[in-house]
Amino acid sequence: MVNNSPRSHEIVSSKHQILVADDDPVTLRMLSHYLKAAGFEVVSAKNGREATQLMSAEISVAIFDLEMPYKSGLDCLQFVKEHYHDTGVLVVSGKGEIADAVNAMKLGALEYITKPFDRDELVARVNHACWSTQLARDNRGLREAVAVPAPSSEIVAHAESSQQLMHQVSRVVPLDTTVLITGESGTGKTTVARMIHQSGPRASSPFITVNCASLPRELVEAELFGHAKGAFTGATNDRPGRVEIADNGTLFLDEIGDLPLELQPKLLTFLQDRTFQRIGSNKVYSVDVRLIAATHQDLAAMCQAKRFREDLYFRLNVISLRVPSLRERGDDIADLTRHILARIGQRRGQSALPCDKEAMAALQNFHWRGNIRELENVLERASAFCEGDTIKREDLTFDEGVTGTSETPFAPTAPVFAGKTLAEVEKLAIIDTLQAAGGNKAEAARRLGISEKGIYNKMKRHEI
Repeated sequence: MVNNSPRSHEIVSSKHQILVADDDPVTLRMLSHYLKAAGFEVVSAKNGREATQLMSAEISVAIFDLEMPYKSGLDCLQFVKEHYHDTGVLVVSGKGEIADAVNAMKLGALEYITKPFDRDELVARVNHACWSTQLARDNRGLREAVAVPAPSSEIVAHAESSQQLMHQVSRVVPLDTTVLITGESGTGKTTVARMIHQSGPRASSPFITVNCASLPRELVEAELFGHAKGAFTGATNDRPGRVEIADNGTLFLDEIGDLPLELQPKLLTFLQDRTFQRIGSNKVYSVDVRLIAATHQDLAAMCQAKRFREDLYFRLNVISLRVPSLRERGDDIADLTRHILARIGQRRGQSALPCDKEAMAALQNFHWRGNIRELENVLERASAFCEGDTIKREDLTFDEGVTGTSETPFAPTAPVFAGKTLAEVEKLAIIDTLQAAGGNKAEAARRLGISEKGIYNKMKRHEI
């Protein structure tokens, strides 16, 4: 599935419910009016206590004023993060409450909006928050900022390659050195990054993620370094970036290979002395963060192809950890399967389903190109459609097109173009290239020999 981040003027879905809570009736009416006019369904609350009572799983985004009677905006934020993990939260603050708003972001809020707010900026922030919520609900493993323990199923380490990685992680944890984590998609690179942070001296400070592949190209710099008021259209207030919010903690740059080439010098400068400037400002900020980066791409080859700066690569590649693929972790698959099924059962309020010998043998012999993420998908489907109290071989449905086993390498079937129109051929080429690039639109555009804007236009035209 290919996920597209929305442009600021587009509504993600008219079905999204937004909870708005503010004790000022004028502000509450204005917020509700703007959001309803933009196509959202709005639930309003006049104080924090009423807001928590109105919260439900149907709410996509909650907007809380920081100063409310009965329960403050921070209290409401903590309630949502405890009971509705994937719901995006925005906070509304006055000009004198910026420090509280930044603190709210460290506690899990996606954004803050200052009074008086701009209607277009409000809609853009809510729209982006809806997209983040929907992405999180589609794949709970993807978060822009996480500070929760990694699922135990992904840190099973009986295979020799896994034990070697865990030994390397234990040596890296007490250091403050930059770490580059490499490995295929779905192997658990984010989990390793969390483990390093949570086991180290910065564990009590923020763990802030920037996914360089999921952010629109034009938003990456602002997300990283923040912006000053008036820096661009819609920048009605100063806004700190992820680097600033991660101060004293860990900044995790996921899919660093997708960082736009034109932004790489600015990141390089930051890595040299941990200083930066917000967009539109001459003020130099200094932070104390540990940097961890991850990628599934071959950065050395990208340097040779002039698609990644060599000096930045050497700055990142101080300590390199390679996460082994699931195909290299045959001894871990049985325990991983049991842990994943236990987690699925716990989530559904049911006992964990066991696998019989034939099913387990099929899992151990399969060529897992999607790694742990693919294993989780297969087990999720099997546990949903299993008729009895044990998962059998016939309950396992492997992803279409992935026909290889650990003995038979995966070989994609060549597309058949005879009899198809040029438009149909173009659509197939885009879909196949997107899949080969792991859904990375920038990389797919490069492989197709077109601009990134061009692939967005073609995806829209072909309804991909």
